[in-house]
Amino acid sequence: MVRERLAMGIPLSTAILLLLIADGYLSTLPTPQWYVPGFDVNLGWWLLNGVLVTIVTLVLSLLTTRELVRFAKGRGYQPFSMLAQIFVAGLVVGPYFAFNADPHLGLQDEGWGMLWLACAVGTAFFIQAVWLKTEKAIGNLATTIFIIFYAGGLAGFMTKMRMEFRGSEGIALLIFTIFVVKMTDTGAFFVGKTFGRHKMIPWLSPKKTWEGFVGGILVATLCSVLLGSYLQSTDLLRELPPGVLGYPWGLVIFGILMGMFSVAGDLSASLLKRDAAVQDSGATLQGLGGVLDVFDSPLIAVPPAWFFWARLVPMLEELGRLFSRG
Repeated sequence: MVRERLAMGIPLSTAILLLLIADGYLSTLPTPQWYVPGFDVNLGWWLLNGVLVTIVTLVLSLLTTRELVRFAKGRGYQPFSMLAQIFVAGLVVGPYFAFNADPHLGLQDEGWGMLWLACAVGTAFFIQAVWLKTEKAIGNLATTIFIIFYAGGLAGFMTKMRMEFRGSEGIALLIFTIFVVKMTDTGAFFVGKTFGRHKMIPWLSPKKTWEGFVGGILVATLCSVLLGSYLQSTDLLRELPPGVLGYPWGLVIFGILMGMFSVAGDLSASLLKRDAAVQDSGATLQGLGGVLDVFDSPLIAVPPAWFFWARLVPMLEELGRLFSRG
C-alpha cells in the first residue's frame, strides 16, 4: 500500500509542483504585446499571470465534482451534474479573470463570488421546478449547491491566493501552504503507524489515532517554521508583523492552523465516503484512490491560509502602526 502511494504520489506531486513553479517563473518574464485585434486586451499578460495554477486547480476541481456527484447519486439523490461543473469552473476561474482584468472595473471584490453562488442557487431551483418538480427537491438542491461550494468555492481560494499576491510571492505562499498541509498527512500517518494506540473516531476513520493527530500537528508546525524561515530570508514570504504573529510565532501559529484544518479536511472527505459506502473516492489515481483522496485536505485548509496572509496579517500590521503612533 505504501509503495503504491509513493509510486503514484511522488510523480504526481512533482508534476504539480513543477507546474506551479513554472507559473511563477512565467510571471517574471517580460510581457509580450499580443493584443486581440479590435480589443484592448493583451493576451501576453493573461498567459503569463496565473494561467497554469488556474488550469491545475480547475482540472482537480472538476474531477472532484464528478466524484461527489457519483457519491450523491449512490445515495439516491439527483444532483445537477452539468450545472455543478459550470458553476464550479466559474468559482475557480473567477479570481484569474478578476485580478488580470482592469482593476478599475472592481472585479476583485469578493461579492462577485457570492453573486455567482446566488446564481447557482437560483438556476438549481429553476431546473428542479421545471423538470423534476417536487421530487426529492430538498435533497437534489442541497447536494447540488453543496458540491458547487465544496469543490468550487473552496478550491477558488487557491486561484485567489495565487492571483491576489501576484507572481512569485503568490506561488511561494500557495506551495508553502500545500506543503505544510500535506506534511501534516505524512506526519500523522507515520507517527500513528509507529506510536498510535488511541483511536480518534473509530467508526469514521479506523486508522486515525490521537497520537497520529498530535504528530501531524507537530510535523506541520516544524515544516512551517523551517520552510517559512527560508522563504522569509529570500523575501518570498512577506514580513510577519510584530506581536502575536511576529516571527517566528506567526509561522508556529500558521503551522498549527494548517495542521488542524488538514485533519478536518481529511475527516470531512472520510465522512462523505462513509456515507456513500466507498473506501476511496474513485480509481482515477492508482494507489491513491480518487482525486478527492488527494485534494481533500487542501480544499479545507487553503481558505483559512488565504485569510491568514491576505487579511489577518495586513490587519495586524495596520493595528501595530496605529498603536505605535499612539
